[in-house]
Amino acid sequence: MQLRNLPCANASLSTSRAFSIWPFSKSSSPHSPASEASPLIQSFPEPTTGTQSVGSATSAVPESSYTSTLEEATSIEPVSSQLSSSLPEGVELAPAVNLLTPDVVDATINVANVASSLVPPALQLGDLASLGLISYTPAGLVRWSFELINVGTGLSWFWTIILGTLFWRLALLPVVVKTLQFSSRMHLIQPQTQAIMQQTMQARQKGDMLAMQKLQKDQVELYKTVGLSPLQGLVGPVFQLPVALGMFIGLKKMCELPVPQLTVSGVDWLPDLTAVDPTGIMAPAFAVTLFWQMTVSARDMNVQAQPGMAHVMNLMRFPGAPLFSLFMTTLPSGLVLSVIVAAIATGLQSLLFRIPAVRTYFGILPMPQVQGRQGLPSFKETFAYAKDWWKKRWTEAKEDANRRAEQQKLKGGPPRRRL
Repeated sequence: MQLRNLPCANASLSTSRAFSIWPFSKSSSPHSPASEASPLIQSFPEPTTGTQSVGSATSAVPESSYTSTLEEATSIEPVSSQLSSSLPEGVELAPAVNLLTPDVVDATINVANVASSLVPPALQLGDLASLGLISYTPAGLVRWSFELINVGTGLSWFWTIILGTLFWRLALLPVVVKTLQFSSRMHLIQPQTQAIMQQTMQARQKGDMLAMQKLQKDQVELYKTVGLSPLQGLVGPVFQLPVALGMFIGLKKMCELPVPQLTVSGVDWLPDLTAVDPTGIMAPAFAVTLFWQMTVSARDMNVQAQPGMAHVMNLMRFPGAPLFSLFMTTLPSGLVLSVIVAAIATGLQSLLFRIPAVRTYFGILPMPQVQGRQGLPSFKETFAYAKDWWKKRWTEAKEDANRRAEQQKLKGGPPRRRL
């Protein structure tokens, strides 16, 4: 190029390289790599400072040199053409390879956009209230607690349901302790209580109201001997039943509405908590859990003192548990998950309160030593009991119908019903 042969240009370039605003540059070096790297860089004069003015540097270079240099810079060939010209004769540069066609790229982007639009956003405080799911009813309070747990912990809804169910079981712990304290003291007066109940039934059949009132006073005085009140026996049902119904109704409505976040459970084997269990294992798991929970809860039951209750609990184990499991196959999997967790927690709670140290700590009397068999009866005995009970009720119904018919014939009017 012509500019490289001009002495004034070389002088101006060398003078300008001697000054720099970069504090770590070495200006004393007359030759630097940058100065010899490209002829294009050397073609353009750099600004000068110090003793040489900018005007003298630019005036030494004619305008034609700038024009030719600019044309030369714009006419540089692409890298691919330079590489192809440097290859040996007969060897061509490999063509560019397209790994993905434009159609595949567009389809992938569309699928990603659709997938991102299907995933609901995270639940925020107030979302359930906007859906009308928060209220002061037991179901509304249960749903509110689930919202607080999910937003506060950031857990998936699978673990939110488990943690929320355990929270309510823990909240009912004082009620469970009061119920166990009441039942442990009732064991001390159980024979007298059963005698009063039998006398009350006889007085009711005879229609003796005075005898019934006297027996009720005797029962109250009997409770006072062990520091109890008849109303204390209602503490358990009054608090536990609303919570149990609130859990069931609250989660059922959340799944059936549905709350959009429940459609993404956070676990692979149970993806949608608003749908029926696709694996088919939750219903049998519920049946096994209910059978185990009833067995553990009634392990220390006195069969001789409460034969009717023992047989009812035995019937709930079988055929109750299999029949209930069939009903669970029609419910959302999120609701079934909560029921299973509640049954497991209740069984573990029963095992915990059988430990003597735990009973002493909570003020629960030791379990009484009962003569004879404890726990639930066998299924054979339960079916025989149910058969005898049915025959007895059928016989009583027939006798009552015959007695009414005889009264109607003798008095010529409708028979009176027994009180």
